[in-house]
Amino acid sequence: MRIRAFRNEDAKALSELFHASVREAGIRDYTLEQVQAWSPAPPDPARYIQRSLEDRTFLVAVDGDDEPMAYGDLKSDGHIDYLYCRPDVVGTGVASALYDELEAAARARGFSSISVNASEAARRLFLKKGFSVVRRNELIRMGVSIHNYSMEKVLEN
Repeated sequence: MRIRAFRNEDAKALSELFHASVREAGIRDYTLEQVQAWSPAPPDPARYIQRSLEDRTFLVAVDGDDEPMAYGDLKSDGHIDYLYCRPDVVGTGVASALYDELEAAARARGFSSISVNASEAARRLFLKKGFSVVRRNELIRMGVSIHNYSMEKVLEN
């Protein structure tokens, strides 16, 4: 595995990865109705290209064939917007390594803290990485109640 910057040609694979992650891995912590509302279909790949043009660190973990296994991004305000991995690599350390690179980018940019809105599975990872839960959020997507957690981490210098 290696971690590199997002490329436009990754967009379709990341769209499919997101959808599979929510549907296949998310079902471990959420109901079928919830994961269907969370990701009714793969998102438009153009959204990934648009995000890459914004002031954010956008990283992709790839395998030996340069196929995306996970992706994550850090916005200019220190918020981790996405951290998703393929269902077949959940629990293998890929997301953890990708997170470590995002935190390093945050430190390099001089952020004093970072934040995230995390799913149940992501909450477990972020707790291991030193985050604290600020609050549980109750959301409605497509008429279905789903929850996540606002979390933050103070970056010690």
